[in-house]
Amino acid sequence: MAKAKATVHGAVSIVSAIASKKGATLGISLKVEAIVETTEGKGIIIQSENKSLSSRLINKTIEKIVSKKDLEKIKLPSL
Repeated sequence: MAKAKATVHGAVSIVSAIASKKGATLGISLKVEAIVETTEGKGIIIQSENKSLSSRLINKTIEKIVSKKDLEKIKLPSL
């Protein structure tokens, strides 16, 4: 079984660098930490300690990491 951990700190863009060719960013107090662990079996189980974290972020992350073909094989029925 494999296990990986990643931490990402948030930032926001204050000025659009594309339009003005000048820009700035500001660090914000947003930290997302993810631990991914593989186990035997089928499906993806998501556990979140932060209830305000959007499930959209989790779903988009999974879609970027797991191939579409593999997602279709292990897709769980909606409840």
